Amino acid sequence: MAKRDPFTSLKPRRLSDGAVDQVVALVRSGALAPGAKLPPERDLVVRLGVSRNSLREAVRILETMGILRVVPGRGTWVREDVNQRAMQPVTSWLPVHSRDASDLLEMRETLEVKAAALAAERGTDEDLALISSCLDRLHSAVEAGDAESVIAADACFHEAVGAASGNRILAESLLSLNNLQVETRRVVVSLPGRLRRMIPEHHAVAQAILARDAEAAAKAMFAHVRRVAEEVEAVAHRERYMSNQARDSR
Repeated sequence: MAKRDPFTSLKPRRLSDGAVDQVVALVRSGALAPGAKLPPERDLVVRLGVSRNSLREAVRILETMGILRVVPGRGTWVREDVNQRAMQPVTSWLPVHSRDASDLLEMRETLEVKAAALAAERGTDEDLALISSCLDRLHSAVEAGDAESVIAADACFHEAVGAASGNRILAESLLSLNNLQVETRRVVVSLPGRLRRMIPEHHAVAQAILARDAEAAAKAMFAHVRRVAEEVEAVAHRERYMSNQARDSR
């Protein structure tokens, strides 16, 4: 008798979300045990019925959630400590406001990418000096491990990029957006390893702006905002996972 495939083809919706939910369900059921190696990517895209991009996005989310461990060139495994890591609380704010956080991050992708490109083209010497100063503040805050100072320095950096765009309405829009993102930033900086990842991401944006390379600035900002969006999404998935675990244990 043929062994039943635990993976099933996903129905249309955001397919990376479906892939995340299915892997989490398989881990919870024991079909994917701690330490188990996942099938190769080429097999999973067929078995789940998703594209390589959707699968890779799902794997990034699951890695951030602490459920998978990826070793480049070797494969992907369920973490040995998956049950402990996936159950660690991160925040009580996100489950209620995950839609707001997602909407804000979509706005950031639209506005901040354009602002970075314009800053590279139009920023004055004073504008660029402020961007560098904010980056230095961020670096110091990260080194000190001071989450609130990191949040303030991060806001300083993004507001400075907006101001350097030379577009008053865009700059004011980003200022308003930053004021709405305090709790989202708290969620992000609480993630394991996030403080360490912030510096190279922001440095890439600043370096491109200072080099007056609008295309590189836009790409660096997009990569940064997309990474933040993926990590917030990972937290939301983890919160749902924890909620389901708590409900099922009653």
